[in-house]
Amino acid sequence: MPPRPDLSRTGATRTRRFPFRLLVIGLAALVLTSLGIFAAVNSDLSETDGDVQVTRPADRPLRVLFVGDSISYGLNAELQDLGFRPLMVDALAEGGPVQEFHKNRAGATTGTVSSLVDVPENLDLAVVELGTNDVLDQTAPDEFALSYRSLLDRVHTESPGVPLVCVGTWGSADETDAYNDIIDHECAREGGAFVSLYDLYLIEANRGPAGRDVFGGTSDRFHPNDAGYRAIAEHLLGRISIR
Repeated sequence: MPPRPDLSRTGATRTRRFPFRLLVIGLAALVLTSLGIFAAVNSDLSETDGDVQVTRPADRPLRVLFVGDSISYGLNAELQDLGFRPLMVDALAEGGPVQEFHKNRAGATTGTVSSLVDVPENLDLAVVELGTNDVLDQTAPDEFALSYRSLLDRVHTESPGVPLVCVGTWGSADETDAYNDIIDHECAREGGAFVSLYDLYLIEANRGPAGRDVFGGTSDRFHPNDAGYRAIAEHLLGRISIR
């Protein structure tokens, strides 16, 4: 965000007295105008710009579904428990018991993962992290949109109205923008929240280095490392409000 302009007075000398009543009227008009502009801007914001509101059941564990690829799997973390998914479950469990469901397949596209998911009923939260392999495999955008929409439809068919977090792809903007736009659009259709990972990917300390012994094999320079997964978990949890 660019720095706000300095609106403080640079000089204290008045060259002309201004009637106080006119000043009050002018300020009131300015406030009303600003509020009108603010409301107009906010009315154009998509549902994906807000937080996800989750209600914790009083009589059973919080039921959470994670669907994803190698990033949901935790590839490149030192230990499996240090991936973003286990970290999120641990954090959510601090407020009460959590029942986790997950399906992740390293290297798989959205269409492949979607075909493997058995969506449970009565979910309280669903986190979908897909699209990165569609970028790498150059899945046609129309095909990707159809697969992603189909998956979200199935989630809401089995658990109508379940809050959705749609995680953006892991990669540079030039490669991923078109796919992230699709994720954002499809998520908004279902009333969910799109969360971009682009800023986290740009931080080199969140990835690599290559050649280490890690969960899933040997590390590379692309996947998140422990710091990256922790940052992803914190970023997603920051968009989830539990009541």
